[in-house]
Amino acid sequence: MSEPRLKIPEGWEERAPEGWEWSELWEAVEVGKHIFTDEFVRKAIDTGINPRTILDDGLFPGFNLQGDRFTEQIIFIPEMLITARAMKAGLALIRPLLAAQAEKPIGVFVMGTVLGDMHDIGQSIVAIMLENAGFQLTNLGTDVHPDKFIETIKELKADLVGFSALLSTTVYYQKVTIDEIEKAGLRDNVKILIGGAPTTQDWADEIGADGWGRDAVQAVKQAKRLIAEPRTAWA
Repeated sequence: MSEPRLKIPEGWEERAPEGWEWSELWEAVEVGKHIFTDEFVRKAIDTGINPRTILDDGLFPGFNLQGDRFTEQIIFIPEMLITARAMKAGLALIRPLLAAQAEKPIGVFVMGTVLGDMHDIGQSIVAIMLENAGFQLTNLGTDVHPDKFIETIKELKADLVGFSALLSTTVYYQKVTIDEIEKAGLRDNVKILIGGAPTTQDWADEIGADGWGRDAVQAVKQAKRLIAEPRTAWA
């Protein structure tokens, strides 16, 4: 197993003011210095750097490095959550600026943990990474009844829905939720992604999900794949 390396954005110097350096921010996000991240991003905004540039050139590199380490199981949920907190601090400052530029989300994503399951381990990581990837995210939290998923899917005209299960005793409700979405006549409108410790690709295939996320990084990759696939348009 090789140690993941920082991927420096190509041509970042051309998008930054003369003399500007991102390296301190890359490291701050990587090690989870959320206060420093907040201060650095504020400085970048005050300098007049485009918020999309701040996100892509400043925030993503350190976060993606840790995401690669998380996938390779070099680091685990506690370390990833620390990095996610720093990323969230920076994202909170630039999200309103991106919205003001009328940047449209790449898709509407509804997520939650299935009925009977009160665990949300890792869910905040998935949520942050989906937002970072450009999705408009609604997180319904834990112990979500199928009817709540259906209600939110219809209200938001969602493109994707994802539900996790962290217990072997609740994983069956992933199937129940998919069945209820189908009964509601919404199955062709949304792509369904599942995840959680007891789940596998075989389980996803068995219950009719469109994708399975082994971890947060893979969940985002699957979401990007699914958003590009055809589905029935909302009326």
